[in-house]
Amino acid sequence: MGFRTRVAPAGTDPWPAPPPWVAQALCAKVGRPADWHPADSDTAAIAAAVMVCRECPVRAACLEDAMGARGLRTGIWGGLTLPERRRLRRARTKAAKLPAA
Repeated sequence: MGFRTRVAPAGTDPWPAPPPWVAQALCAKVGRPADWHPADSDTAAIAAAVMVCRECPVRAACLEDAMGARGLRTGIWGGLTLPERRRLRRARTKAAKLPAA
């Protein structure tokens, strides 16, 4: 039995170009890609990644990208872990439902 390949729908790019902010991201210039996807139990690696994010000039754009249409991806994005981003999304949803003062 061979591998099945997925065919992208006509007019779509199976490997879309990264957003423009990625060129300025510190994570693209420091460390390895695996550094931004530490195990949940590796608190030292998580802390190290978050410290780099704190200095990143595009942290807000990164976080919004991870929270937006492209979804809550695994790893550290915008200085937050996946559970932290989930909490932020719940808080934003709850705040959006509150009546205007």
